Amino acid sequence: MELFLLVLRNLLARPVRSLLTLLGVLVATASMVLFLSFGEGLRRALFQELSRVGPAIQVVPEGAEGFVFGALPEIPPETLKALGVRAVVPTLFLTRGGFDPSTSFLFQGLPEGTPPDLLYPGLKAKEGRLTPSEKGAVVGAKVAERSGLALGSVLRLTPRLELRVEGVLEATGGLADNLIFVPLRAIQEALGTENVTAVLVALSPGQKAEAVARALEEAVPGVKAQTTSEVMRFAERALRISDLVRFGISLVALVVGGLLVANTVTMSVYERVREFGVMRALGARRGFIFRLVLLEALLIALLGGALGLGLGALGAFAINLYTLDQVGLALSAVTGRLALFALGVALGLGLTAGLLPAYHASRIPVVEALGRV
Repeated sequence: MELFLLVLRNLLARPVRSLLTLLGVLVATASMVLFLSFGEGLRRALFQELSRVGPAIQVVPEGAEGFVFGALPEIPPETLKALGVRAVVPTLFLTRGGFDPSTSFLFQGLPEGTPPDLLYPGLKAKEGRLTPSEKGAVVGAKVAERSGLALGSVLRLTPRLELRVEGVLEATGGLADNLIFVPLRAIQEALGTENVTAVLVALSPGQKAEAVARALEEAVPGVKAQTTSEVMRFAERALRISDLVRFGISLVALVVGGLLVANTVTMSVYERVREFGVMRALGARRGFIFRLVLLEALLIALLGGALGLGLGALGAFAINLYTLDQVGLALSAVTGRLALFALGVALGLGLTAGLLPAYHASRIPVVEALGRV
């Protein structure tokens, strides 16, 4: 307790310097938490959405892996025929618009007569029909809300190809809220192809996804059959890589924060050489001086880390307010493991920055310290 009071007294004796150092650690930790919260939010949203997708197997072109939203249509009609009746839904994606959610549209093409709830169980029509007709479209709740789409609204896939909104879906809080379901033939016509992006395959009772996927790959050359678990593993790998990239970006701020802590503690040691000499002359051991200085660095880092964690969580909350309003998904999340990681990094920052000044402070000769004015 006495040691902690000495540390607190010293920090409060230099309020401006301590505050600036605290702000440096706070900003560094908050930026790291905010960057990494995107990975946690995406991980949670993707896994929740994948768990709700109906078909258990996704057949994509050989060499492709993961999600098919941005993939090119490379599965030709011959492959569809070779897959046979087990191929439930050939599908094709088309993106139109810009980066602003209100002007961007993600179309998913389905064979005529195929209801969207076959792929996304639980979908219900709020207005109009659930299954798009040959010249119609069914829009998700969020895309209808943010783009002002209603029954009868016109959607243009190309200058010559128009579709009319025939149904608006009820909100589900998932990916389907941001999709526009249209006939597969319409997107193929817009892209000038007869190919599809992927084929979604359902399982019969008693079948195992892995066995069916491997059998499909052996029976039909040139395709890769992915189970839901394989797609999840791919997503986890991709998110880990993106986490490392985001952490690398925030590392610059962390280094600056560490330098600020090191500078503050070093200056504190330089200004208190005589004080340390008096303490040593009165019987304080080197270990006591070492712990005193190191605890100052750890206290600043921990306090800055805790405040930075709170600020990062507040930023993540603000981002989610926007993304929930625009796309119906929370794309940022401050999880328990992220909070522990952030506090661990802050403590590591203080420990690294304080070791050298603490060592020098504990090694100052008593005679030299007392001889300074």
